[in-house]
Amino acid sequence: MTQRYFPILLLLLLATVHLNAQSGCTDPMATNYDPTAVVNDGSCVYPVTSLSLSPVTDLTTPLLDENSGLLYLDGQLWLHVDDLDTNLYRIDTTNSTVLESLPVRNAWNYDWEDISSDSQYVYVGDVGNNVGSRTNLSILRFDKAQLSSGAGYVQVDTIRFSYADQTDFTPAIDNTRFDCEAFVVVDDTLHLFSKDWVTKRTRRYKLPAQPGTYSIAPVDSLEANGLITSAARSADGAIVLLGYDNVIPAPCFLWLLFDYPGTDFFAGNKRRFSLGSAVTAGQVEGICFTDNRSGFVSNERFQQIVNVPPRLKRFDISAYITAPITAIDDGGLRQLRLLATPNGYVLEHAGIQGEFSLVNLSGRKCREERLGQGSTRIERDRLSSGAYLLTVRSANGSSRTFRIVF
Repeated sequence: MTQRYFPILLLLLLATVHLNAQSGCTDPMATNYDPTAVVNDGSCVYPVTSLSLSPVTDLTTPLLDENSGLLYLDGQLWLHVDDLDTNLYRIDTTNSTVLESLPVRNAWNYDWEDISSDSQYVYVGDVGNNVGSRTNLSILRFDKAQLSSGAGYVQVDTIRFSYADQTDFTPAIDNTRFDCEAFVVVDDTLHLFSKDWVTKRTRRYKLPAQPGTYSIAPVDSLEANGLITSAARSADGAIVLLGYDNVIPAPCFLWLLFDYPGTDFFAGNKRRFSLGSAVTAGQVEGICFTDNRSGFVSNERFQQIVNVPPRLKRFDISAYITAPITAIDDGGLRQLRLLATPNGYVLEHAGIQGEFSLVNLSGRKCREERLGQGSTRIERDRLSSGAYLLTVRSANGSSRTFRIVF
């Protein structure tokens, strides 16, 4: 008797486990949001969205016409250019005055394109390759303490690399798949994002953040629909990829990557924002975070149809992230259940310590309180008809958001 029914019971158990771990789009801001999904499968689709950049200051000195990489470190903004100049510039963010210039003594600027840092080092990417023929690609690394040492210069060591999937080095200006202008560093690994002039699909490569010589192969890719020019990662894991399309009117854009597993950046939510046209806003080249949700964007001088000067601007993505940045630790929030009732909803949260808030789509907070014992009722009461975002935050800072409608 036991043997006869055991397979059926096993199938029922497996079906129950599957239902409890149902995957789908978990972002309430997506057009295909699935309120029953508890595991984000990276399938979220978003409406066309424009992101406004707030002007900060023109980068008036000719030194910064070809600015390319931005780094915000210890409350200071550093900048470099992409052509011959081997200086790192610290600038005043209110008026673009160059406060300090630090030459890199033991390196040449073939084509510096991006800059990033971790807890100990600063990394400068000599990775530009718009002809596709370079065989001396490298990342320059130095201890970030050198920025404030008072020595008056920077000394670097070098991480050299080549692309394992590149076999043809015939020069092809602005028509190569092996250009690169963007990278971020996570733990002991550099993640490079290609600037593919041919397919306009960016490939991600992983490179050890240690001096040496490496051959690197692509890990995965994203249909960027344009050319990636810079990348940045916030302290809590949000990734932004900046770029433009080289077809007039040269639309500029920003990709936001979040709620991804581990360092599989393209496996989570992928949202694209329009930043306007390079003809009016300039060709965007540098990006950095100043906190977890905002930071600076810069453009170089654009002289094709009109003359657009280089500028520093500010971006803010805080209105567009309602889910965890990464899916590593959710504080048990995937056990939450939201049930509809005739008068509203019941949020079941047994064993979870934390609080919840209810916000309408205009951003106004309508209710906020600690989680009760086992469950909490969310009823219409004096709420207006419409959609709301219900966000639960656990005691360890993890959060999960539901979209509800009255």
